[in-house]
Amino acid sequence: MRKQLCLGVMLSLVASSVLLAETFELGKIEVTSEKDISANPSVEVVTSETIKETDAKTVVDALQSTPGVYADYAGARGESKVRVRGFSSNRVPIYVDGIPIYVPYDHNIDLGRFKTYDIGEIDVSKGYVSPMYGANTMGGAINLITKQPTKELEGEVGVGAFSGDGYEEYATMGTKQELYYGLISVSNVSRDYYKISSDYDPAGHQDGHKRSNSESGDKKLNLKVGYTPNSTDEYSFNYIVQRGDKEQPWYASAQGSTGGGVYNRNWDWKDWDKTSYYIITKTAIGEHFLKTRWYYDEFYNKILFKGTPQTSAQNTVTEISEYDDNTFGGIIEGDIKIADNHLLKLSVSQKYDNHKDISSKSSGADLKDESKTLSLGAEYSWQMSDKLTWTLGGSYDKNEVTKAEYRNNAGTRIAGEFPKYDSDAFNPQTILSYQATKDLMFYGSVSQKSNMPTLKDRYSSRFGDYILNPDLDAEQSTTYEIGTDWAFVEDQHAKVALFYTKTKDYIASVSGLTNTNPALGCTGTNCSQMQNFDQEEHKGAEVSLNSQWNEQLRSTLSYTYIDATIEDSKTANAKYTTDTPKHSYYASLTYSPIHSVDITPIVRHEGKRYSNVSGSEESSSYTVADIRVAYRPIKDLELAVGIKNLFDEYYYYNNGYAQEGRNYYANARYSF
Repeated sequence: MRKQLCLGVMLSLVASSVLLAETFELGKIEVTSEKDISANPSVEVVTSETIKETDAKTVVDALQSTPGVYADYAGARGESKVRVRGFSSNRVPIYVDGIPIYVPYDHNIDLGRFKTYDIGEIDVSKGYVSPMYGANTMGGAINLITKQPTKELEGEVGVGAFSGDGYEEYATMGTKQELYYGLISVSNVSRDYYKISSDYDPAGHQDGHKRSNSESGDKKLNLKVGYTPNSTDEYSFNYIVQRGDKEQPWYASAQGSTGGGVYNRNWDWKDWDKTSYYIITKTAIGEHFLKTRWYYDEFYNKILFKGTPQTSAQNTVTEISEYDDNTFGGIIEGDIKIADNHLLKLSVSQKYDNHKDISSKSSGADLKDESKTLSLGAEYSWQMSDKLTWTLGGSYDKNEVTKAEYRNNAGTRIAGEFPKYDSDAFNPQTILSYQATKDLMFYGSVSQKSNMPTLKDRYSSRFGDYILNPDLDAEQSTTYEIGTDWAFVEDQHAKVALFYTKTKDYIASVSGLTNTNPALGCTGTNCSQMQNFDQEEHKGAEVSLNSQWNEQLRSTLSYTYIDATIEDSKTANAKYTTDTPKHSYYASLTYSPIHSVDITPIVRHEGKRYSNVSGSEESSSYTVADIRVAYRPIKDLELAVGIKNLFDEYYYYNNGYAQEGRNYYANARYSF
């Protein structure tokens, strides 16, 4: 499975390179600068420095330090994801430079495939979310903002090795000239396996501690070209190519390992390929600005379904699942300066999602599902005084299914189309901030947001177990949040947020249903269906403290409490939102005994998680410690070694899918 190396030529071209320190300003949606009256004080920012100090290779790793954000793992699909304040990833859209990149069919994306080498910062919005993002921000929004060059010639080159016969190599080079800039970034990461903790007792389809079926590889190219004719205008073309392949680790628990289904699942992602083209522009018109984003995004996914693990059929391909999806659209935003203290933003977003399920039986049976989503957004910010700023925003979102095909019973041709429906929602929001002193700020917000049903929610039978439900409504949530941002003494920065969210028309699974119409999927008396019925409550608190104690010592501490419960459901005994720990802690410390050495220990703790809504299955709490030591023999060269899961903690998010035990890494990076 391991792919050939693609970086040899690039590495030789940039034999002296590295850190691009600036983020791509055109890629930002939420404004965080205090000088901008539309700034959102509740946004959390993960910097490139944090990414480097924690050796965060993937976006999931990088987000571990953010209060209210939890790593999640879809074991049955081998996908790394995150949850935000209890909301699953298909309710928290992912963006790159403000461009939506989640998979059209189900709004999901495997964040384990997204490496961090070309990322300048990550913006996380949780309560108030700018309407300029567009639709489906019910649980928040995560924007991966790429890097941008600032010098005539600059860049970075790095290589590394890590446990499981893993290696990494990457290079980034950029130039900034008077009228233009350019950047190219390439990376290649591969590993043969990972090891489970020595405290794990092999069970299910797992022998020993070298994780079965856990090989993966990822390559990426990021090309950026920009034109800056003057000090206000900017036009940028971006091209991103990702080519991945991965194996899905086999089920590794005695519980349920003889039950078939996901327990005997043996999938290999032969291709996990993504290609993005997008143009972002910013044009000044007097004191006003016109901003546009145009994009075309392709996702090709080929999965080999194989026979039961640890049998003679384990290498036999029984079926192939092949998707060829794309999404395209545009966002037009106008920033209108009404007066010195008044700013109005208006946006129109149109997104077209196209899903094609390629048939292995006949080219005439390729199945197509298509939809389009319109979002009309507005945001008015008023700086009422030197201390008080009020922002009122909202959007009207509409999703329309335009094609929903189905095959004949033999699966050899397209037989017709299912009924097509629309969903829409109005999403008003407001946030008020008060700058009590130059070091102390308070804010409060109320946000109503929505999430449109996916094509999968409406039209997937999930391998014949579900009844289709095309007429789903949009999910809705209302969040109340208050918070403070306080630099209470020099170099001590604290943030506190209290929040309460209530959902309506939450889409969830109902089981034990009867259906006699084979055209609607599952038949019989034990079918399931996705329906609008759940009501959930998510309430909690987030506290963080960033401290620079002196030139040698700095630290980060955070704590999150969240109580996420199901208040009303058709599912028997449904009480708890799954995969959401009630308590979590994060602490990191960077000590520099001399200028050229950094020692960074990190400790992360999470409480138990419920694995099902009744609470009868749960994962145990865990504590993981990491340590990293970096040495700079010269200014531009950094050598680092580290250990993750230092004490070899055995833990898992989903039963049967243990996370990695103690592992080691070493890397080097050079910059100019």
